Amino acid sequence: MISCVQNEFFCEHHPKGKCSRGFFSLFLQVVYGIGFAKKYGLPFFVDFSNVAYAYSGQVKNNFWEYFFNQVTVKRTDTLVLNQQYEVYPLRIWNRKHLRLLHQLMKEGLKFKSALQAEIDKIRSIMDNEKILGVHFRKTDHFLEVPPADESVFFHHIRRKFSTYDKIFVATDDQQLLEKLKKEFSPKIMAHDFVRSQGAISIHNNETFKDGPRLAKEALLDCISLSCCNELILSPSNLSYAALVFNPELKYSIVESKAAKRSRIKTLTSYHLDRLGLRKW
Repeated sequence: MISCVQNEFFCEHHPKGKCSRGFFSLFLQVVYGIGFAKKYGLPFFVDFSNVAYAYSGQVKNNFWEYFFNQVTVKRTDTLVLNQQYEVYPLRIWNRKHLRLLHQLMKEGLKFKSALQAEIDKIRSIMDNEKILGVHFRKTDHFLEVPPADESVFFHHIRRKFSTYDKIFVATDDQQLLEKLKKEFSPKIMAHDFVRSQGAISIHNNETFKDGPRLAKEALLDCISLSCCNELILSPSNLSYAALVFNPELKYSIVESKAAKRSRIKTLTSYHLDRLGLRKW
């Protein structure tokens, strides 16, 4: 059983009955959980109903089942809860590893038919253009990693602007989207989704109650990025998940020196572990 548990994932609000993790932190945990279950020949079940998640909505329920089909759990089944080291959502920026996660996701996750239809429509529209995808994670992301400056993103876009028909933008910050539209219009395209107007991330803004909508919009933004021809990314889970959906994409990461050091440290540990020179 794949779930977020306070003692394993250090979620500070779990004692208050809440989980504040982002959708793609949970999504990547599920993909790693699928790999762990496959390794031991076990079925898996995703259960995000133990506390109120940012995506649960008004009623505490398993929001995962709004979007994905699952196996049926019987009363006689024995449920073994995941542990952190089995399913921790590491971001390992390596093509071979991304291909592995992509395959696990394809084998283990099946979208609900209505959502699959929306995804197919987005893909059919985006297939007709040459598109540069940009994901700029803002709001509270500085709490996880030191951010790169906005000007660096704008510089990267300017360099590639003339090469593409459109620029698809996925961002949690409405003000940033308006700046991009002002400078790069009419090439900017973006979904009409809910975004933050300030420093609080939209999924942790308690004035917005429609959690399932936020999860769906994050998922569709991510999949839209995966349909682009090239990506300019943030060192974030949503950016990383776009490559899980399409591991062959050309991409660059706009990141601070501290974020780059952290990414390379994780990547180095991954390579050393594969060579048998380091244990996790």
